[in-house]
Amino acid sequence: MSTQSLKPGWKMVKFGEVVKNANRVERDPEGNGVERIVGLEHIDPENLHIRRWNSVADGTSFTRKFVLGQTLFGKRRAYQRKVAYAEFEGICSGDILTFEPKNRKVLLPELLPFICQSDAFFDHALGTSAGSLSPRTSWTALKDFEFPLPPPDEQKRIAEILWAADEAFNQHQQSNDNLMSVKRTLLNRLTVRGIGQQATQHTRLG
Repeated sequence: MSTQSLKPGWKMVKFGEVVKNANRVERDPEGNGVERIVGLEHIDPENLHIRRWNSVADGTSFTRKFVLGQTLFGKRRAYQRKVAYAEFEGICSGDILTFEPKNRKVLLPELLPFICQSDAFFDHALGTSAGSLSPRTSWTALKDFEFPLPPPDEQKRIAEILWAADEAFNQHQQSNDNLMSVKRTLLNRLTVRGIGQQATQHTRLG
């Protein structure tokens, strides 16, 4: 996108100009009250919410710490599109980069995960990945990604719309999961007990 085609107030920036890879280190998570460990397997593709994790009490060799409000990006096999918004603090795999704005008055942390979910960002990540079996991109490569940055007031409106859409999607997904649970319960009950709670006879299929 050329600068001439940008909306008034927008500007082209490099990712590394407005974002930093925090890369905090925590060598004694249990002693410092950190309870959760997040690996790439705990981040679902195209889902910003982390629903699963392991316990620090079970032991870990990971030392990278993430904190509330950061954006987590899976640098290994970027085609899996694993991005998450940290809603708690924890320890994560070295294959997860931890992003946060350099200045919250320039880039809102609530908008950052959606920038990282964009097709353009993933295309850049894939194009800069190296390795055959387990390709990885790097912070050095990602910080050169260029994108149009709106002014803060428009960032706020965009983030509000995108988070509302995310919430609606998750509510729909939860409703679908609930319906599937009801379906499974009915299926099991009706195929075993029948309608009207009459006795059924067990037979071999065929």
